Amino acid sequence: MDIQQLNDFFSEHKIPVSKETVGFLEIIGKQHHENINSAIYAHFINSGNDEVRNLFLDTLLELVDKKSGKSLSLRQAFAQTEVNTGQGRIDIVISDQTSDNFIVVENKIYHCLFNDLMDYWRFIKQSESQKVGVLLTLHPHSIPEPVKGKFINITHLEWIKLIETRFNPEVLSEKYRVYITDFIATIELLTKEYKMNESVKFYFQNAEKVLQANATMDHAHRFIDNQLEIIAGNIGWQTYGNSMGWRNLWDGKNKLDTYLTILTKDLLEGKLAFTIILELNEKDVKHASELQTMLINHPQVKDKKWGPQIGKYMHLLCKCYDISEDELENLADFVVRKIHEDFAEITHAAIKFIYPNTDISSWEKQFLGK
Repeated sequence: MDIQQLNDFFSEHKIPVSKETVGFLEIIGKQHHENINSAIYAHFINSGNDEVRNLFLDTLLELVDKKSGKSLSLRQAFAQTEVNTGQGRIDIVISDQTSDNFIVVENKIYHCLFNDLMDYWRFIKQSESQKVGVLLTLHPHSIPEPVKGKFINITHLEWIKLIETRFNPEVLSEKYRVYITDFIATIELLTKEYKMNESVKFYFQNAEKVLQANATMDHAHRFIDNQLEIIAGNIGWQTYGNSMGWRNLWDGKNKLDTYLTILTKDLLEGKLAFTIILELNEKDVKHASELQTMLINHPQVKDKKWGPQIGKYMHLLCKCYDISEDELENLADFVVRKIHEDFAEITHAAIKFIYPNTDISSWEKQFLGK
């Protein structure tokens, strides 16, 4: 690998990064599930909020009219999901209690179309003028021969984009503003996954260089990993955890829940900085206020921030350090020196307070740098 050539290449090329908005469905990994997607559409159509219901229903009817030539009235619309025909299940059936008009929706995200659309069509007994079938897909899809003229294809993005043009957040509650904005973002993200964006194009055009760069990242990760092991050994402790963004340093023999955490996330993002944290976990957190009172006037406390409690653990004291490229070459030595200068005495005092009867003689002097 020619590092200089790689450096020159990335100096001359701006790497395109596609920005993505992560919503609730992405967080729980359910954005690809058609039944959940159908249930969300049905919820909006059945909403007791007129603005929400009309937003989703009127835009769908507009697309149906444009693509099929049928102007269906659904003033009392009601959407059902997973409607059993005896031979299959229709994803969404939208019916009208006053006009007996129907929209039959087959919702496809990633699965292939194997469903018997003619079965779905025949299940709805109304005349052809009172019903329309919609094949709802992520990208344009042909209509199978048996149901041509009965079903039309509408993409999720066509529907969502039309909704977006009519969406007026000011007339909706905060809850529905969040729900609809989030759902729009999910559909847009799902659609983008099918298309080649600038990031993907850049990769395929420069795959060799990108893979070489990825190899340098692997080397950097191994360097950080090894340096953290050296740091732990030099203070008589062990490492805990396998994330490259952080690592706990602790007395693993005694399993003490008061320990140090080194945050390396900034280093890996090229910011030449890291953070040391005196951390309390589980039962040790209950001693936080006593430790704050005991340590408040200690010289090693004056330049640090008192951290928050996050669930079962607490960042008692934190300090961020900038580091030069030269210092980074000897990261372990630099961090050990900062532990001795800034954290050793207060960490030792906290452990002695919480664990007065625990034997720490195997590492005590080494930890304090004596």
